[in-house]
Amino acid sequence: MKVAPRFTAKTLLSSTLAAALLTTTIGCTAMASDHDNKNYNNQNYGNHNNQSSVYRDGNFGTIAQKLRRDLSRSGYQVMDIQADTYRGNQSLVVYAKKNNQPYEMKYTYPGLKLISSSQKDWSNVWKDKNRQHGNNYQNNRHNNNVEDNIKKEARYPAVKQRAINKVRNMGYTIKDIELKEKNNRGMFEIEAKRGNEKYDIVLGYPDLNVIKLEKD
Repeated sequence: MKVAPRFTAKTLLSSTLAAALLTTTIGCTAMASDHDNKNYNNQNYGNHNNQSSVYRDGNFGTIAQKLRRDLSRSGYQVMDIQADTYRGNQSLVVYAKKNNQPYEMKYTYPGLKLISSSQKDWSNVWKDKNRQHGNNYQNNRHNNNVEDNIKKEARYPAVKQRAINKVRNMGYTIKDIELKEKNNRGMFEIEAKRGNEKYDIVLGYPDLNVIKLEKD
């Protein structure tokens, strides 16, 4: 006949302590994970707010144009300038070419102090987009009206709505938006207001990069 093992007071105490430690460990791990997730979400939300505030502060167009001119004098062809964040602070990221080499450069905002500059292969994506646009225009070479060709594209209504949403998210009220052609490329020319000030905004098509943003 087998006799069931006897549990001493010492054994029961050890088991109780082990269970309590395990519960505490699991609770601390869950709290740490929740704390990390909150920090991550708050950081991302802060980065989004910093990027949006760059567009809304009223100086983005002037500062971007100054940076574009300075880089042009240094031999760069600026493709796009976008709001960004660096270590939680406002910044600008510039996509440019020099001697057929693509560069990505980051600057502080609004001080325009160079943070970093490196060669990137984003130009391949840019070339693919331009090649795609070129094929579209070549397929419609019997019609020289670029504006009409773009408006016939199935994606045009959606791109136009994205342009409207982008300008509104930048803090402006749109008075008028028109598709125009320049150098065989489409762009949205937008008349906008913020407060009592009038602005002229130009966005590239279909990427919606900010080409121009200045007071009227």
